[in-house]
Amino acid sequence: MTRVSDPTTQTRLRGGRTAFRWPCGLFAGFLALVSVPGCGSDPDPMPRPAARAGVVVDEDDPAPKASVAAVDPSTFERVSTTEPWTFGGYEGELVTTPTHLLHLTLPDGRLREAMPVFTGTALQHYRTMLLAQPESSPLDAPSERMSTFVFGTRPEWEAWTRWRLRRGASLYLGIERGGYTIDAESVIWDIGRYDTLCMLAHEGWHQYTQSVFRHPLPAFLEEGLAAYAEGHRFRRSDEAPVFMPWRNLERYGQLRSARYRDRLIDLDDLIARPPQYFVAGSERGLLTYYAQLWVLVHYLMEGADGRYRDGLVKLVRDAVDGHITSSIYDADRRAGILGRTLGPNTGRDIIATYFDENYEAFKAGYEAFIDRVVASGNGTRIWQGRSPIE
Repeated sequence: MTRVSDPTTQTRLRGGRTAFRWPCGLFAGFLALVSVPGCGSDPDPMPRPAARAGVVVDEDDPAPKASVAAVDPSTFERVSTTEPWTFGGYEGELVTTPTHLLHLTLPDGRLREAMPVFTGTALQHYRTMLLAQPESSPLDAPSERMSTFVFGTRPEWEAWTRWRLRRGASLYLGIERGGYTIDAESVIWDIGRYDTLCMLAHEGWHQYTQSVFRHPLPAFLEEGLAAYAEGHRFRRSDEAPVFMPWRNLERYGQLRSARYRDRLIDLDDLIARPPQYFVAGSERGLLTYYAQLWVLVHYLMEGADGRYRDGLVKLVRDAVDGHITSSIYDADRRAGILGRTLGPNTGRDIIATYFDENYEAFKAGYEAFIDRVVASGNGTRIWQGRSPIE
């Protein structure tokens, strides 16, 4: 079931693959109380985004949970349909795949050709990336196609953002490279093939959770899992991308730099504070925040001999089903009451409920895990997509 809520609470603006500059020092994912001025004249009238249609791959079995998992995304380019799509004088195309509505103004080339297979494979990845066994039941599929916009140029992206968000656009127009996801629609532009695909994977995770999850994840895990979803390899000879969560040199490089410059963020702040806190007038703090959340998810998946992985899977499934607050309440009645008041961003309560009641031991293990990951010689393993702690 699609979760419907006030779009201001659904809005997320990402730290992305490279540096972003946030107007007024704010992180747009937390702008429910922010008022921004208008953005000048609108472009020519534009159509609303195409209405999302139900996901139907197999006419005999239209249920997304079964049909999407069974389909091969490498075939999406052949089975997709394409029709003209225009807005404000810009010419584009609407590509309808079994899982997505892709609104594109990309020129012909490798990036344009990658769109159907990459988005379809990424969706499969989101549903299975935490599972220990391939035969385990995947997370729920969206009940309708997800709507994604990938523009060939920044001016096209700006024109769409001005029209789509109207008075609220100015905050987003401060993004230098990247995109945003609002109300389960991702909007990015071409920043180079590899970085664009990483951004597409990152924003796609937010798109997926906004479409499927009945309860939001705590911010530190929502963003950490989005960064975890970025790593991939997609060579010319590959029919489809191969998602490899460790293969993320940008996150690894930032983590290593922060560690050796003694600029790591304390876990206490990492799990308790919103992303905009780490901007603090510079880009580096936000990039370190994302790098540490990326490695935090790896710690939950592989650290402490894998003891936290089941808890992470349970937390994500509880988010899908809307049970996070009740799980916290069952574990600790006082924490549950606070959870009802503060939402899921009670970091220590989340850790105590799902991972480890001994917070200090959990924190010490996380810090030791970072030391192992950034040890000399591990860059090659990261490039290969292999775990540096094997």
